[in-house]
Amino acid sequence: MSIGQELLDIPFADMVRNLAAAVAEGQLSLDRASIETLRFLADDANGIAIIPEIVETIVPSTMSTSINGVATDIATVTVRSQPAAAVKMSLLQAGILPTFYQFTEASIEVKLSITMKRTGDAETAGRPGFAGRGVMVHGSTVNYRSANTYSYTAEGSSVLRITMRPVPPPVRLLPDIVSVNATVTPPIINRTPR
Repeated sequence: MSIGQELLDIPFADMVRNLAAAVAEGQLSLDRASIETLRFLADDANGIAIIPEIVETIVPSTMSTSINGVATDIATVTVRSQPAAAVKMSLLQAGILPTFYQFTEASIEVKLSITMKRTGDAETAGRPGFAGRGVMVHGSTVNYRSANTYSYTAEGSSVLRITMRPVPPPVRLLPDIVSVNATVTPPIINRTPR
């Protein structure tokens, strides 16, 4: 069997279409995973207890010491820390956001010999966009005859490159967070924008 026998006589358009379909399928899987992560983060059952604030109070105090044998009081301060009661919140409320990814580039590199072949109606029937075409482009591996005739070098490898980049979550998926402090009059409302 020659190098890349599986690629023989595959229409070039099919190779491009298959790559595009694979990228689309991969993008759908990535989006579903990100949405599942968002659901997990928004679920209160997966939440954690957060201490929303720590109040530090600076209190004046004095310290007695002896300077050259004389008892002296020195004014100092003491810092007292008092944490607020822990509040249970979801991971999303705590600020953990899901990461969304997007395919930004996809390319496939295969050593091919491109040929054009006359086709009959039977070969193009049922293929959207190909009906009535008399010529189709086909890709095939570089074989011994074309390698000698056209100075091709046959190699048994191909490269598939796909680039993914993180993108912000869709704006409508993330809720606005509104905090209302009803312990004071009038209540204080803090809105965390998306």
